Amino acid sequence: MRLAALRLRSRLAADAFLAALDRYRALRTKEFNPDQPRVPPGSPEGGQWTNGEAGGGGWPVFDFGPIDLGPIDLGPAELAPLAAAAGIGHNRGPLLDEPPQIPKEPPADRTSRLAKAKEAAKWLATFGARRIPQVAAALAAVEAADWLRAEWPSIRSYRDPARTMDELLASAREPRPGYHRHHIVEQTWAERDGFPRSRIDSPGNIVSVPIYKHHQITGWYAQPNPKFGGLSPREFLKGKDWQTRSGVGRDALRRYGVLK
Repeated sequence: MRLAALRLRSRLAADAFLAALDRYRALRTKEFNPDQPRVPPGSPEGGQWTNGEAGGGGWPVFDFGPIDLGPIDLGPAELAPLAAAAGIGHNRGPLLDEPPQIPKEPPADRTSRLAKAKEAAKWLATFGARRIPQVAAALAAVEAADWLRAEWPSIRSYRDPARTMDELLASAREPRPGYHRHHIVEQTWAERDGFPRSRIDSPGNIVSVPIYKHHQITGWYAQPNPKFGGLSPREFLKGKDWQTRSGVGRDALRRYGVLK
C-alpha cells in the first residue's frame, strides 16, 4: 500500500510538471506584451499572465491520454491524503468527485445515451483542466466508447469558457460541430408577438452556443422562476419590448457560462 501511494504521488508530481511545461510553451509561442492582463492577486495564480479568458488562469485546456498507474487499488481513506497533497480541496478547488461511469456498450435508448453524454460533459467541464489520474481515466473512457463518438464535439464544447458578446456573434457566422446557432431573443415567441423575422434573424441576435448549454437555456425558459413572479421566462416576456427580451436572453447566456 505504501509503494502504491508513493507511485501515485509520483504520477501527480509528473502531471504538475507537464502542466507547468504547457504554460511555458504557451508563453514561448506568443509575442510578449507588457500590457497583457494578469490574474488578480489573492488567487493561487495571482500575478501570472493571462489571456483574459475565464477559468484556469486563462491557460487553454490540454487533452491528454490515459496514465498507466499500474496495479493501484486505493480506497477513499488512502486517496484523501494524496488528493490533499495534490492541492484538491484546498487552493485548487473542491474535492474531486468520482468520474461518471461510461459503459462500453451504448444505453438502450437515445434519451439515456444523451443523458450519459451530458453527465460526462458536466464532470469534465468541472475537473477536466486538472492533470490528475481521475481526469485522464474519464477522458480515456469517453474516447473508448464508440457510441459516444458522435457526441464528442458537444462534450468538448461544453468545457468552453465564457466569451464576450463580440466573440459569440462572430463565431455564429459559420456552423461548427458541437455548437448551435442561438437567438438571444427567442425566435418563435418573438414572432408570435409580432416582431419581424428580419429583426429576429439579424446578425446581432444570433450567437454560437455549445449544444448542451443550449439545451439548458431552452429548458430554463420553460421553468417557473421566482425572479419573474413564479412565471416562466417565456410567460413573463409575452407582450414585452425587444430590449426587455434581449436583457433576459443575455442573462440566460451568463447564467450558463456562455457570456462573460
